[in-house]
Amino acid sequence: MRTVERGGRLAALWVTVIALLAGAGAVAPAAPAAAAVRAGAAHHQPAPYAVGMRLYTFVDPSRPTQPNRTFAGAPTRTLPTVLLYPALGDPSGPAVQGATPVRRRHGFPLVVFSHGFTATGPAYEPLLALFVRAGYVVAAPTFPLSSAGAPGGPLLTDYVNQPGDVSFVMTQVLRLARSDRSLRRTIDRHEIGVAGHSLGAITTLGVAANSCCEDPRIDAAVSLSGIELPFAGGTFFSQPTAPLMLVHGTADGTVPYGGSVAAFAQAPAPKAFLSLLQAPHTPFVAPWLDPTVRAITDFLDGYLKHDRRALRRLAGDATVPGVASVQEDIPGCRACAATG
Repeated sequence: MRTVERGGRLAALWVTVIALLAGAGAVAPAAPAAAAVRAGAAHHQPAPYAVGMRLYTFVDPSRPTQPNRTFAGAPTRTLPTVLLYPALGDPSGPAVQGATPVRRRHGFPLVVFSHGFTATGPAYEPLLALFVRAGYVVAAPTFPLSSAGAPGGPLLTDYVNQPGDVSFVMTQVLRLARSDRSLRRTIDRHEIGVAGHSLGAITTLGVAANSCCEDPRIDAAVSLSGIELPFAGGTFFSQPTAPLMLVHGTADGTVPYGGSVAAFAQAPAPKAFLSLLQAPHTPFVAPWLDPTVRAITDFLDGYLKHDRRALRRLAGDATVPGVASVQEDIPGCRACAATG
């Protein structure tokens, strides 16, 4: 009886979340939010790298794009992708298309970022540039049907196909790291993370933690304002998964904060959960931007750059009284603890 009741509650929650996402429209940085991120970035602590940008279009011939209203569908899935990377130039300047990549022995870890419903990969460039400046390569695809300008209009339920898109983009970027000599010592092919916001966080949880489509190449995952939604034939956390960080605003009116609470309780260690107090669904503005960027950078540095000191810094960097608090379960990290 309890199983039936729990299943009913979950089904009702899924319906509610899908309705909220569909009704919210652009649940990602639209123009005002993107401008706020740019303003926050301008006052962010200096970083050692400038940001370079390249644009690619990856086409997956093995999977179709389903029909969508007036759109008849396609036999392939097309994924325009912006690649942001550490570059030579002014670290305080904007991203420069075609800038010369920084090259070093092992390159920089790769993170594939998934956008929210009705957004695009480039819409998050001001946020993603902060991580590039800290020493990461970020690939941000625009999904075929859940994005702004999708043929037939944005289709939320295509999220079930997006973990496959993430894995495909990952493969294509790693192929570039081998075939493009200019990127060969910029992209580390062995240290890979995934991250996403809103519907992109749902996508990230699918590709990192659901047996339907978990990609074993993933070494760390970050879910921002996400929740577990169903993927056909799959279950969450039914097998070992990559280290997971969850970030969520307590005043999120689109995707319930409880979604990340539940995922954190279910996920195995190592894991961390950054609560942004009274933050909305898109929390990439002051006063939440700085602790979010610091915490995610520490987490990724810990698991993609193998910097244990970063994990020890996480609690202090993420905790701002009245703004942000963090819970952690990181084995072997004596300084890692829950903070309020």
